[in-house]
Amino acid sequence: MVKIEIENDINNKNSIYYDLKEFRDRNPDTLYSYQDFEVAGRREFKIITNKVRKLQDYEKNRLASELVGHLYNYALDEGKLSSVHDYITLNPIIGYYENLIKIFKDSMESNKEILKAMSKRVNNLLKESSYSEEVKLGILLSPICSIKNLKDILNVFSIHNEYIFYTIKAYEYIGSCNNIIFEISKKSKGYGKIFCIMNLTPTTYEIKKWMIEEGSDNSVGITELLSYTMLSLDLLSYLEDTKFSEGEIEVFAKSFSTLLSDYSLDDIKNSAKVCNKLLEIIDNIGGGIYSLYAVISILYSIEAIIIDEYKNKGNSNSYKLNNDYKEIIDNCKKICKKELWHNVIANEVPNIEIESSVLISCADRTKYKLKKSEFELIIKRDYTNALLYKYAFSIGNKAIKKCAFKLGLKKLPMTEILSGQDELKIENLLYEDIAQICFFIIIKYAQYEDFIDEYKDINFQALKSPLIETRIQAAANLQRFKEEFDSLDKETIKDAISTEIVSDVRRALNSLLIKSSSKKNKKYVEIDENMHIDAHVKDIYLTSVNIAGISYFDMSEIYHKLLEDDMVYLKRDFDNEYDKNAIEVITTEGFVMGYVPKDNNLILKNLIDKGKYLYGKVEEISEDYSAIKIQIYLSYKDVIEEITSTLSLLSGEREDYLQ
Repeated sequence: MVKIEIENDINNKNSIYYDLKEFRDRNPDTLYSYQDFEVAGRREFKIITNKVRKLQDYEKNRLASELVGHLYNYALDEGKLSSVHDYITLNPIIGYYENLIKIFKDSMESNKEILKAMSKRVNNLLKESSYSEEVKLGILLSPICSIKNLKDILNVFSIHNEYIFYTIKAYEYIGSCNNIIFEISKKSKGYGKIFCIMNLTPTTYEIKKWMIEEGSDNSVGITELLSYTMLSLDLLSYLEDTKFSEGEIEVFAKSFSTLLSDYSLDDIKNSAKVCNKLLEIIDNIGGGIYSLYAVISILYSIEAIIIDEYKNKGNSNSYKLNNDYKEIIDNCKKICKKELWHNVIANEVPNIEIESSVLISCADRTKYKLKKSEFELIIKRDYTNALLYKYAFSIGNKAIKKCAFKLGLKKLPMTEILSGQDELKIENLLYEDIAQICFFIIIKYAQYEDFIDEYKDINFQALKSPLIETRIQAAANLQRFKEEFDSLDKETIKDAISTEIVSDVRRALNSLLIKSSSKKNKKYVEIDENMHIDAHVKDIYLTSVNIAGISYFDMSEIYHKLLEDDMVYLKRDFDNEYDKNAIEVITTEGFVMGYVPKDNNLILKNLIDKGKYLYGKVEEISEDYSAIKIQIYLSYKDVIEEITSTLSLLSGEREDYLQ
C-alpha cells in the first residue's frame, strides 16, 4: 500500500489532489496558503447568491442531461474525457449542479454496469486531474459513485476555497455532516467560509455562539454572512443566557456593529430588547473599543430610522417609533458620557487593526478631543478615508485642520484628482474614486483664515478637478478674491471657462469676472413655515416666465448657489408702489431675485390671494445671471391641509396624514 501511494505521488505531480494532499500532510488543519482568498470560489458565490443571471429550469435540465450523456460515453471510453472537458469548460456545473446530481443519480441507478465503470472514471477525475472543473465534477459525483475513502479525499479538498462548495455538497449527500462542516467553518475564510455557513445548522450552543461571534468576520460576503448568522439567530436569548467577560462582549459587540453597518435595526428580531440588553451588559462590565462602537452604531441606526420617518412624516406611526427608541437613545448617550472610554480610545489609536472610522466615530460621540499627534498617526495610515477630513474640518482644532490639509495634499493622488474638467458627480462616484471626495471636503470646508497662504492657489488648482461639485465650490471660494484678481488670474479663469463643459460650473466661473455693483439692491425676506412647500406628484404646471427686474438686484448673492431645478418661492408684495399685483420671486434662503412679469401676474396673484400655494422651479439661468427662467406650479399643499384638517376634526388629533 505504501509503495502504491508513493508511486501515485510520483506519477501525479501535476494532480490537484496530490498537490493539496502533500500540503495538508505537511500542514495539518491549515488552509492551502497558495490560493487567492479574494478570488477562489468567487464564481460559485456569485451564482448561488444570484448576483448573476440564473439559468431557467429548462436550461438547467438540458445542460445536466447533455453532460450526463457525455459522462456515459466517457464511462465506456476513457478517450471521451475530452468531450466532458470541453463541455464543462463552456458550461460550468455550478449553474445546474442540483439538476446534474438528480439526473446522474437516476441514470446510474438503472444501470449498475455503467455505474461501476463510472466510479473508476470519477476516481480518476478526483485524483489525477489537473483541471479544476474536472475536479469539481468528480467531487460532486463521488458520493453517488461510492468512491473508497471518500471522507479522507473530501478532507483534502476542504483546504481550498475553489472546492469547498462541492465538498460540502458531497458531505450533505453522505449525511450526518453538520459537525464536519462546523470544523471546516472554524478554519475557513474567504468564499469558503460563506459556503460553510450557508450550509451550517446551529444545532448546539457552541455552533450558535461561534456563528454569532465569529461567523461574519471575513474579508468578503459580509452582508450574506450576517444574514445567515446574526439575523437568522435569536440574539436576545443568546444575550440573556450568556455570562460575558469584557473580552467576550467585545467579540459580540464587534459583530453587532458590523451587522448594523449593513442592516437596519428593523431587520433584527426583537431589536429594541436586544439593544437594551446589550447596553445593559456594556454598562455593567464595560468593554473595549468595539463595545463602545456598538453603542454608537445603535445610535446611528436609530438616527437613520428617525430621518427616514421624518422624510415620510405622513406616517402617523413615526412619533410612536421615536418613543419606542427613546429609552435606548438615553442609555446610549449615558454610556458614551463615561470617562473610561477616553482611555480606551487613546490606547487604541496606535492599533493598526482598528479601523479609522471606528476611532473617529468613537472620539466624536464621546467628545474625546484627539491630539494632533494622534490624528496624524491615524490619517497617515488611512489618508483616503473621507471621514477623517470631515472630522478634521468640522470638529478638529486648528492644528488638526492644518494636519489634514497638508497631509491630504501631500499624500492624495493629486495628478488623478486634478486630471481635468469632466462631468463626474458625487452621487455617481465609485469606491475607487474616494480620493475625489477627500479633496472635495478639503475645498468645501477649509477656511481662508486658517490657510491664508495656500487658499487662493489650491482653489485655482481645484478648477481642474473632474468632479463638478469641487469645481463649483472652488469658484465659490474664489469669490472673496474677485476684486483682487490680476491679469494672470483672470486669464486662468477665462481658460477654465473656455474648456468647461458643465453649464452650472461655467456660470459660476463667469460670475468671477462680473463686476459687483454697490448700487444694486440686496433684499431679503423672512421665510416662514407657511411659505415652505414640498413638491408633490399632484402639483400642476401653469406657465414659464423670465423673472423681471433682475438688473435692479445684486445677483452676486446667488452666484454659484442657485442652480437649475432649484425651487423658488412666490410671495405677494402688497407694498409695491409700481404694481398692485406684484409677486416676488424668492430663493429658499429668502433673497429676492425679482418679480413675476406684469403681463403674467394677474391670474397668479388672484390664485395666491384666494389661498392657493404657488412656487417656481428654475428652468434656465444665463451664464452671466442676467436672465433666469422659471416654471410656475400650483401646489397641492392646500388640498393636503384641507384633508388633514377634516381628519383632525374626526380624530380629535392633528397629524400630518398625507403627502
